[in-house]
Amino acid sequence: MRSQKLIKFIFAGFIFLASCAGPGLDVAPDSRSESVKPEETNSEVAWEPVPRPVAKGNDGQLLVRTSESMNLLYAAHNDKGKQNLFMAKTKNIGDSFSGSIPVNLEEGEVSAHGENGPKLRNGKGRGMFAAWVGNRDIKFSRSMNFGKSFNPSIRVNDDLGKASQSFFSMEVAPDGAIYIIWLDGRDIKSGKPGTSSVYIARSVDQGKSFEKNIKVSGDICPCCRTALAFGDNGEIFASWRHVYDDNERIIVVATSLDGGKTWGEPVKVTNAGWKINGCAHSGPAMKFVGGKLFISWYTGVNGKARLKFAHSADNGKSFQVSKDINGPVLDANHPDIVAIENEAWVVFQGRDPILEGGWGRDKAWLVKVSSDVNFSSPSPLPSTGKGVAYPYLFKGNGGRVYAMWTEIGEEGPQVMLCRGRIQS
Repeated sequence: MRSQKLIKFIFAGFIFLASCAGPGLDVAPDSRSESVKPEETNSEVAWEPVPRPVAKGNDGQLLVRTSESMNLLYAAHNDKGKQNLFMAKTKNIGDSFSGSIPVNLEEGEVSAHGENGPKLRNGKGRGMFAAWVGNRDIKFSRSMNFGKSFNPSIRVNDDLGKASQSFFSMEVAPDGAIYIIWLDGRDIKSGKPGTSSVYIARSVDQGKSFEKNIKVSGDICPCCRTALAFGDNGEIFASWRHVYDDNERIIVVATSLDGGKTWGEPVKVTNAGWKINGCAHSGPAMKFVGGKLFISWYTGVNGKARLKFAHSADNGKSFQVSKDINGPVLDANHPDIVAIENEAWVVFQGRDPILEGGWGRDKAWLVKVSSDVNFSSPSPLPSTGKGVAYPYLFKGNGGRVYAMWTEIGEEGPQVMLCRGRIQS
């Protein structure tokens, strides 16, 4: 009798604790994998144990200000299945986001998917810059009041036809100039069949206007995003996946020394590439850190999916290819690079090699590359177990970092946030 009362007490306590969890989304941490032992995890970042959904949508971009207030740009579908852009903000270091406002004024024009997502960058003073693909054009809008409202968008591409523009990158140079680089279909009749061109445009008035489009190169893989980086002495580096003869696709880097007006011949990052008659929908990530140009990209050469890594110590004139940075992680793809403490931190998605025989849902993984090009082992970020798509990493202040990705479930896509603190 006494033991039966004890069992009832324990069961009642369990029901009470379960009820205290409250309603909401199921974001239980994924504890099924045993492949990463405690001593192998990234001890230099203390991540919050469970990532959280912060918006119903996809392709979230974060802008962190000095005060650690943050602005979140994301895309969301309306009831007709069309996409729009919204901005929300937080003043409590990401505990909650509120005050969502529309960014694009033309209803349903946005195309945000995969590596074709919107971009958000900080300018000088109050300026915030947003760019996206809208109705097959590159659109740009700015906010000069800390993200309270956005001006009507302007069309960045200056072609007169109906060509498609997409898979762009936007960065703000150290001198405050805004550069947008994208894949452009206006030269479709002059290049190799099935390829695009790379065009770039610059704004020197904080986004009031953009200068004439400059063609950087033709014969580009048509669905692999572009990348931009800036050197210490005014260099501008552009990267893409170039299509050579026999459908050999090689990551290349071109350099401009005059603010993007003219460009040198593209330099092959590797001597041999990936021969495939199709597009991988996966472009390079690139960052200039500590006097070196770092670049990472996906390849399926020799029948194996992996992430390659290379660096240049002579401002893009030549490259040294390092080992595959994904280690044992399977299906590694879609890298993003951020400069943190004079290191290049690479975040990417991939499958745990042990979980479900290597077929578990994608996680986000982190690899750190030191200034002398030493690599950490891939370490997994916390996961809900529902899958990670297109992760990004954003540097905060006071030793904080923020990882963000899209999670797709039965309730639709959600923007997920995972916060971390760098341990000294």
